[in-house]
Amino acid sequence: MKLLKILVAVVLIGAFLAVGLFIAKGPQPEIIVPGEVLYHIADSPVGAIHITNSLLTSWIVMALLIITSIIATRSMKLIPSGIQNFVEGVIAFLVGQIEEIAGEKNGRRFFMVIATIFLWVIANNWFGLLPFFNAIGKTEDVNHHIVEVIAEQDEHGGVFLEGEDQGAWIMDNTSGITIVKPRAAAAHFEIFEGDSAGVATDRYIVFLAETFTDYHRADGVDHDAVPTQTEVAEAKAALDADPDAPKLTLAATAAADDHSEEGGEHHPIPSAGLGASIENIQFPGQTLGLVIPYFRGAFSDVNNTLAMGIIAFLCIEFWGFQALGFAYVKKFINFNGINSFVGFLELLSEFIRIISFTFRLFGNIFAGEVLILMLTFLMPFLFVDVIYMLELFVGFIQASVFALLTLVFAVGAVEHHGEDEHHDDGHGNDEGGAADAHHTPGAVQAH
Repeated sequence: MKLLKILVAVVLIGAFLAVGLFIAKGPQPEIIVPGEVLYHIADSPVGAIHITNSLLTSWIVMALLIITSIIATRSMKLIPSGIQNFVEGVIAFLVGQIEEIAGEKNGRRFFMVIATIFLWVIANNWFGLLPFFNAIGKTEDVNHHIVEVIAEQDEHGGVFLEGEDQGAWIMDNTSGITIVKPRAAAAHFEIFEGDSAGVATDRYIVFLAETFTDYHRADGVDHDAVPTQTEVAEAKAALDADPDAPKLTLAATAAADDHSEEGGEHHPIPSAGLGASIENIQFPGQTLGLVIPYFRGAFSDVNNTLAMGIIAFLCIEFWGFQALGFAYVKKFINFNGINSFVGFLELLSEFIRIISFTFRLFGNIFAGEVLILMLTFLMPFLFVDVIYMLELFVGFIQASVFALLTLVFAVGAVEHHGEDEHHDDGHGNDEGGAADAHHTPGAVQAH
């Protein structure tokens, strides 16, 4: 009986893994570091505005936090229950932790900012683990991008000073909302440094033929070699022969200048091998595309973590000036021997904190997002579940670290030259005495 249970468990686990590998396996990930732009607002009062998927996610999380707060406080009771009880428990926990570190006076002063940072970061981190992230979005026309890059180089003349490597999925022509389909085939097109626009177009023609038809360059030919006239002609013939393959619309080179540049993809691009310009590329069957997700973790975009770092920095400096006035500047600027150098290091460290805040949070969240995408592609349903549990923990730790570091730096800022009662118990009026000996620049500062 025990052996039968083991066999049944093995069969169920095997079936679970088989479903993941052969049915639910995700497409090869295309890792894009900056947040992808979903919408452009060109005519705003402040100029062009780009709405990215990470920005959209942050707005949604902000709305959820506001709605939760309104619901929890709409009809408050003396004996809390439900969501009010949960929210009060969270707030009480944060108040206790902050006051334990900063004391009651400073804890109440810092509470709103520190608690907001913690709740904002942890909500975004955990919200970014929902299954529809990086799975639902709109189709990006990769062909359009490639043609645009080549056309721009043709206008400028000369050769590409840097290579261009563009990944894509072979997917159906769709419009509107798109869902990333499992097991989508991946393709990569590369323009090499030193290529002219004409050579880049030839490479693209051969690439399309090798991707959508049975055509392949002769055995032994270096894949990186510039396509010959014969190879380009053969590639175009293969595309023309296959009804589902992309179709090239040619225009005479001499007449290329007569075409307008409307629509970007209709701008002719020259082909050195064909001796003509390609005015348009149509995809009657599947196309080259990527799904730009509507939702992406807010802090997997370095712009958002940089904004958080700047806000934390400004709050710390504000509290320092609020508590000590212009005496706060003495921490950085003094002319007392070695202390002048120490003050310079203190000033430098204040700005380095912005970089530290930014890349600590960004690195951990972005790495976790990439890890989940890669494991979904390599071994779905096996390691991803474990990584999700780990990412829940990492999301909490990163929110705690960001909030606690801001709190510790804030305490150091307001106590550096004053508030001696916290340290010397009744000797706060002894200015310049023994208390100052324990408050040399950098003595309380945590880095």
